[in-house]
Amino acid sequence: MLSNKQYWNWGETSPKSKDFFNNSNAWINIAEGAVRSSKTVTCSARWLKFLCESPHEEFLMSGKTITTLKRNVLTNFFKMLNTEDIWYHHDRYENILEVEDKTIYLMGFNDEGATDVVAGMTVGGWYGDEVTRNPKSTIEIAISRCSLPGAKMFLNMNPSSPYHFLYTDYINNKELLQAGTVKVWKFLLEDNPNLPKQYVDELVRVNKKNPLFYKRNILGQWVIAEGAIYDMFDEDVHVYNSPVEVDDMNITCDYGVSTVTTFGVIGYKKDLVDGNTYYLMDETYYDAETKGVTQSDTDRVDDLVKLQDKHHLNKNNTIFLPHDAASLKAAAKKDKRIKMKVKTYAPDTFEDITTIQNLFATNRFFIHSKCKNSITQAQSYCWDTKAQQRGEDKPLKVDDHCPDMWRGGILGPRKNGFQLRKRKKR
Repeated sequence: MLSNKQYWNWGETSPKSKDFFNNSNAWINIAEGAVRSSKTVTCSARWLKFLCESPHEEFLMSGKTITTLKRNVLTNFFKMLNTEDIWYHHDRYENILEVEDKTIYLMGFNDEGATDVVAGMTVGGWYGDEVTRNPKSTIEIAISRCSLPGAKMFLNMNPSSPYHFLYTDYINNKELLQAGTVKVWKFLLEDNPNLPKQYVDELVRVNKKNPLFYKRNILGQWVIAEGAIYDMFDEDVHVYNSPVEVDDMNITCDYGVSTVTTFGVIGYKKDLVDGNTYYLMDETYYDAETKGVTQSDTDRVDDLVKLQDKHHLNKNNTIFLPHDAASLKAAAKKDKRIKMKVKTYAPDTFEDITTIQNLFATNRFFIHSKCKNSITQAQSYCWDTKAQQRGEDKPLKVDDHCPDMWRGGILGPRKNGFQLRKRKKR
C-alpha cells in the first residue's frame, strides 16, 4: 500500500510550486499560466502525494491524446515513482497504470469515444493535462465522475480565450472560489527556477514576435485571438527565390470537392539542435468556383503526377492527404503513375497553427516566390471572432486553403513517425 511522505524530491522548487503542493486541497485544483512554468511537474508531484493519501482504488489521468499524456506527464511521473522506489506497472495496450494498490485509467480526451468511457466511471481523483484543449462535454462528465468522498481533481492548462468555459465557469467563478470548491494558482516563468536564463530570454524573444503567443504563453493572460493568424509573416524575410538544398521532400494537400484543391511540395532541412527548416517549393491551386468546373479525382491525380515527376519524387517520398480526401487517396493508390507512398494526415487545427506560427517567428518556414496563393493567404488568414465569443480558437474559413495545405506537409511526417532521410544529390 502507498504511504504518505512529508516531502517529494522533484528538483528545485519555487514558493508557488510548494504552495500548490501543500495547499491544493479543494475539490478542483487548477494550475494555469505560462508555458514552461512548472505547472505539469508540480501537478504530478501533488498527484502522487494525493494517491498516497486517498483511500480509493480507481483514478483517472487524461491528456489531449494518449501520446501527449505520455510525453508531457508520464515520462517524468515514472521518474518520480522510481526516485521514491514505488512499484508501478504500465500496461501500454490497455492504457492502465498500476501504482502499488491503485489503478489509474489513462485516456486521451480528444480520442473518439472518450466521453462514453468516462461516463461509465466513478473515480477517486482525476489528473488532467492540457484541459483547455479538451471538449467541454468530456471535461464536465469527468468532473461529475469524481464523486467519491474526498475525491479531488488536479488540472493544468495554458490560457485560452477569456470566453472559454473553464475560465468563466471555474477560474473566474467567485462563488466557487469563495466556497473553496475551486482553487486556482497562476504560474509564470519565474515560478520555474530550473530554467536557464538564456533559455528564458530566447523563449520570451520568440514569443514577442506574436502578440497572442506572448500574452498567453509568457504573461499567462486569457486573451482573445484576433486579427491575422500569421502576423509574424514578412514577405521580405519569408519569401525566397534562390534554389535550396533539402534533406527530403513530400507532397501535401488541401482538398475541396467543389471549392479549392491545392497541392504543395514541402522540403525539409533537418536540424536536431535548432529544429527543422521547411520550404514550400511549389504549389498548384485549382479554384472550382472561379473556373466554374469541378475537378474530378482523376484530374487531381494528374496534378499530383506532374508535381511528383517535376521534383523527381519516388517511393521514398510521401503524399500527405487530409482525412476527408478518402476518394482521392483511393484514386492515387490505384494509379500506377504514382510512385510515392500515400498517407492520411489527421489535422489538429490549433496545434498545427501554433507550430507554423512558431516556424515563421523563428524563421524556419519559407515560401518560394512562385507560390503566389500561399504568399497572399499567409497574410489574409484570420481568426474567427464569432468563435472567440464561444471560447474557441478557430480560423475563419476564408483564404484558408493554402495554410491548411502547409499543415499536412509540416505536421504529417511528424505525426506519422517519419524519420527524415538525406536526399542523394543528382
